[in-house]
Amino acid sequence: MFNRRIKKDLAEAIASIAAYFEESDAAFRQRAREMAQKLGPECISTLPQFFHDPPKKPDNLKEDFNGLGDWISACQFAAFEILYNLGEAALPLLRKVCFGEYDWTQGNAIEILCRLAAEGVDRERTISDLRRELPFMQYEAHLYAARPLLEQAATNPAIAEVLRSLDVAEFKEAIEELRGKDNAT
Repeated sequence: MFNRRIKKDLAEAIASIAAYFEESDAAFRQRAREMAQKLGPECISTLPQFFHDPPKKPDNLKEDFNGLGDWISACQFAAFEILYNLGEAALPLLRKVCFGEYDWTQGNAIEILCRLAAEGVDRERTISDLRRELPFMQYEAHLYAARPLLEQAATNPAIAEVLRSLDVAEFKEAIEELRGKDNAT
């Protein structure tokens, strides 16, 4: 009964956060912060159930998120933003996703670990682990993590410093590719 309630609460929380994904970054993050506080660390073990099976899109969003993968992607970002807001308690799950078998959520986990490291949450271990593991990760995971990190690094010196610390050729290549695409537009 308890687990069913957590799953229902999580589904509602993820959908409510994802609704802000394309609207406003500030509103998206604020809603995730509120939901993480409400749900607490007890939800961490249930969150992975939503990584590939998002909650039903609410009726009020029927005109939104209609592109291929739009809704699941918004929900994945929402789930990982909850993990970010749960901080240190989320590190074991984030590391499992980040350093486990390749999956399209790996980039989300890299991003969140870097953001937490930028705030000083297990910084040295995270940077060390990423330096060791990034060369063996799929290039797509690098791109998927690097895009939001580059956007944030433009205004957040701590994230910029974490990116500079990840002196890994494969990751730097992804960053340069993204910078080249941004400069071309």
